[in-house]
Amino acid sequence: MEQTISLLHQQAQQAINKSEYRLAHQCLIKILKQDKHFSDAYFLLGMIASVHHNIDKAILLIEQAIVLAPNNSEFLAQLAKHYALTKNHLLALKNAKLSQTLNPTSALTWDTLGVTYSQIGLHQLAVPCFEKAIEKDKTVAEYFFNLGASQKFNGDFIGARSSYEQCILLSPMHCKAHAALTSLGQISASNNHIPALEYIHKNIAKTDDLLYISHALAREYEALKNYDKAFNYLQSAKQKKLAQLDYSINDDKTIFTALEQTFNQQQDFKIGFATSEAIFVVGMPRTGTTLVERIISQHSDVTSAGELQNFGLLLKQMTKTTTNKVIDAETVQAACNIDFCQLGKSYIESTRAITGKSTKFVDKMPLNCLYAGFILQALPNAKIICLDRNPLDTIVSNFRQLFAVNFSYYNYAYDLSTTAEFYLLFKNLISFWLEQYPDNFYIVNYEKLVNNPEEEAKKLIEFCGLHWQDVCLHINDNASPVATASALQVREPINNKSIGNWEKYDKYLHEVKAILATANCS
Repeated sequence: MEQTISLLHQQAQQAINKSEYRLAHQCLIKILKQDKHFSDAYFLLGMIASVHHNIDKAILLIEQAIVLAPNNSEFLAQLAKHYALTKNHLLALKNAKLSQTLNPTSALTWDTLGVTYSQIGLHQLAVPCFEKAIEKDKTVAEYFFNLGASQKFNGDFIGARSSYEQCILLSPMHCKAHAALTSLGQISASNNHIPALEYIHKNIAKTDDLLYISHALAREYEALKNYDKAFNYLQSAKQKKLAQLDYSINDDKTIFTALEQTFNQQQDFKIGFATSEAIFVVGMPRTGTTLVERIISQHSDVTSAGELQNFGLLLKQMTKTTTNKVIDAETVQAACNIDFCQLGKSYIESTRAITGKSTKFVDKMPLNCLYAGFILQALPNAKIICLDRNPLDTIVSNFRQLFAVNFSYYNYAYDLSTTAEFYLLFKNLISFWLEQYPDNFYIVNYEKLVNNPEEEAKKLIEFCGLHWQDVCLHINDNASPVATASALQVREPINNKSIGNWEKYDKYLHEVKAILATANCS
C-alpha cells in the first residue's frame, strides 16, 4: 500500500506542476481513501483549491494538513499567505511567525513568507525573508523581483535597482521588472533602457506584458521630453487592453447613482462602532493622497496602515451579495440592512496586525471615497480626508499610471475620455458627501497644500483631532513603507513640481476639455 501511495503522491505532484488539476485531484483523493492521515494530500488539495480561487476551502484543507503535521513550515507559510489574501491579517501574521521560527530550509517557503508580510503591509519584515530565499536559491528571477518591490517600498532605491537588474539578468523578458526598474527614475539621453524596451515591445504578444513595457517606454521617453512617443505607446497599449475588457463608464455611473440615492433617502441606519482611531485618506489616485498620509502619519500619535481593502471586502461579505464585484448597485442597496456596529468593529480588528494599539491610524485606500457614507455609519467618529486636484492633472496622471491590471475599479483609466467622465462622477460624489457629513468629511485642495504646506497641514491635523507637531511637515524623514506609485516622490520634501504636468500632453486633451466644459469644470 505504501508504494501505491508514494506513486500516487508523485503523480499528483507532477500533475500539479503541469496544471493538470483534475488528474492531481483524483490521485490525492485515492491517497486519502487509503490513508486519511496523509498530510500532504490535504495540503496539495488546498493548493488546487487556491489555484481555482476558492481561498476559504484552501484554508480549511491547509489547516487539516497542519493538524497532521503541526511543524511543517511550508504548510504554515501557505496558511499565512492565504489568511493574508482574505485580509485576516492577525492570523496571517501569527502563522507567518510560527513558520519562521521553524527556520525553513526551502527557498520557496521563505519567498512565501515574504509575500505574506508584503500583503499585510509589513514590508520591513518582508525584505529579510526574500533575502533568505535568494540565499538558498539565486536562480529564481521572481525572488529578486519580490525583494526589489519591498526594497522600493522601504525607500531602499539602490537595493531595489540592483534586485530588479538581477531579476532581468535571470529573466530578460520579465516585463514587470523592466517597468519597475524604469519607475526608479535616473533616466537620461546617455542612460536609459529604450533599446532593450523597444526590442521587448516588438517581441511580446500578451496584452498585459505590452502594458508594462509600454508604460516603461512612456516613462523613459517622457524623461527625454519626447511626449509624442510617450503618449503613443500609452495610447496603443491601453486601447488594446480596453478592447479585451467588458467595461463601460455606465457601469461606474450606476454605482455612483446608487450611492447618492441610498444616502439621499436618509434611511434609519443603526449606530456604528464608537472609536475615533480611524482616519481615511481618499480621492482619485495620483492626487496627493500619499502626501497627505505622510503628513498625518508623521504625527507621534498616528500609525500608517497603508492602503487597506479591508472595509470594502468586509462590507461585501456582510451583504452576502453574490455579484463578482466588491461594490456595485446591488451591494450598495443590500448594505443598508447590515449591522454597522459589527462592520465597524470587524474593520478595526482587521487592522490590528499593523496598527496595534496606536491612538490613531491612517487607511489610505483612494477609492474608499465610494464607501464614505458606509464608513461613517460603521465608524461615526472616523475622519475622512479627500484630495481634490486640478482636473487635467488628475485625468492625465490617472491615464499615465499603470494600475493593477486585473483590478477592475481602475478600468476607466484605460481611456482619457472615460477618465474625464469618472472625474466628474467623483467630483459630484465628494460634494455630496461633504454636504451629508460636514463634520467628518474634509476636502483638501492639492495645489493649495503644496504651495502653502504649513497652513494647510495645520488645518489637516486639527481636523483629525490632533495637536500640531512641526515634524508633520518633514515627510522626507518619514521612514514607514510606501507601497504606491508615489514611493519616490514622498521621500522628498513637500514640493509643487507636479503642478501643470498635464500641459505636456495638451495636444491630446481636446475631448477631455470638452467633457469638462459640459460640467463647467476646468
